[in-house]
Amino acid sequence: MSSIFDHIAIENTYELFFPKKEQGLAIIWLYERVQNGYFDKGVFKEKDIRNAFDEASTINKEKRERQQWEYYNSQIMALQEFFLLYDEENQTYTFKEYASYLCDKVFKMLSDRFNPTVIEITCTDLYTNLKDITEEKDLTIWLEAHFDKAKSHLKEQIDYLNQQIDKSVAELSEKAKLNNNDSLVVALRDIENKLDEIRKQNGELRGAFREIDRIKSILMAHPARENAEIDDKVSDVINYFESVRTLLNMVDSRIDKIQPKIQQFFGSLNRHLFDTKVEKFLTYLLDKSQVVLGELILPVASESFVTRFSPSNFTIVERRDELFTGKRNQSPLYINDPIKEAAAHQQSNMILVRQSHINQWLERIKRESRHTKEYHLSDIFFKILEFHNEDLQLAVSIIYQAIDYYDKHDRWQVEINPEKMIQEEKYKYAIWDIWMKQK
Repeated sequence: MSSIFDHIAIENTYELFFPKKEQGLAIIWLYERVQNGYFDKGVFKEKDIRNAFDEASTINKEKRERQQWEYYNSQIMALQEFFLLYDEENQTYTFKEYASYLCDKVFKMLSDRFNPTVIEITCTDLYTNLKDITEEKDLTIWLEAHFDKAKSHLKEQIDYLNQQIDKSVAELSEKAKLNNNDSLVVALRDIENKLDEIRKQNGELRGAFREIDRIKSILMAHPARENAEIDDKVSDVINYFESVRTLLNMVDSRIDKIQPKIQQFFGSLNRHLFDTKVEKFLTYLLDKSQVVLGELILPVASESFVTRFSPSNFTIVERRDELFTGKRNQSPLYINDPIKEAAAHQQSNMILVRQSHINQWLERIKRESRHTKEYHLSDIFFKILEFHNEDLQLAVSIIYQAIDYYDKHDRWQVEINPEKMIQEEKYKYAIWDIWMKQK
């Protein structure tokens, strides 16, 4: 098959798949009415399409009326390629499959699609359909039908949570520009509550994924993995679930980084509000107080009662300026530094990616060791260096974790010979001779 890019780049082909704004809005307008049962059996007429374009059009109405036939005809003809199906006998239109598919996706992306209950059902179904599978052909069906159908839906939920965080960060940046401090406090509290809700949703999503470990456990020990082709597909599924876990951790990490900033912002804001109120109070006293016959008279809001205090003896202590030279510490101000935030986010991603690499190599060691009684960890050390551009720290971490795991294993023991060094010519590093052997 020739390149999809070459096909889509042919003149006017791209526009047929991805219509102009007016055409797309008209299709969405019609789609909503089809979904709401406005059109009987989803069938509509040309006048309905014209109404849709009237709602969506950005062309001046007077100009459109002068070119009415040409305008509508050209738009409808363009949409008939992939979006509209015309019935010549009844002179009616219906949606083609591509139009329904595209509108369904748009509706799903814009609607509140987070539903941990649905995800829980999906994961439970995956486990139920997998647990009794023993034959290679049945496992292949599960991989290519059940799992492939579910995986995009699973990650969509995590994408939704990340979008919610992005939206909260954008709102925080906008609210920080407000001049009304009272409104800002309310806005910040709303954002903090929203982040708490996202964290709760993330927890629900983790609960919905509790079947993942059971699925992984079955796949890792499945006898059909002796088939190399199936083994590769199973490894991809295991890595997929590992990536899901990593993404969930990233959601938690992002919330952990945002919430302290909101608290810091609250602190600096509250201090500013306190200073402002004190300043207003002092200004009020200076404006409203009077000196009568050498006595300071403070403003009294209400004189309906008189409060008398018993006389007290005070000790007056001279305040000497040279003994009190310290200045009040300035309250820390919240400063949004995009460069530092980006660097922190990048560092967090690097840590997660590194852990993902470690998990993949440990899975490979586990998979390959099933078919042998001895496994040379020193060899895998140099394969890691080769694959990851001589990343020594990564290679050492993987070998160390493998030693730690298999040294406590029921069926394996680790033997290390410090007197024998293993080295390859193209690398400047050497490693002790390390073997895994079955007990």
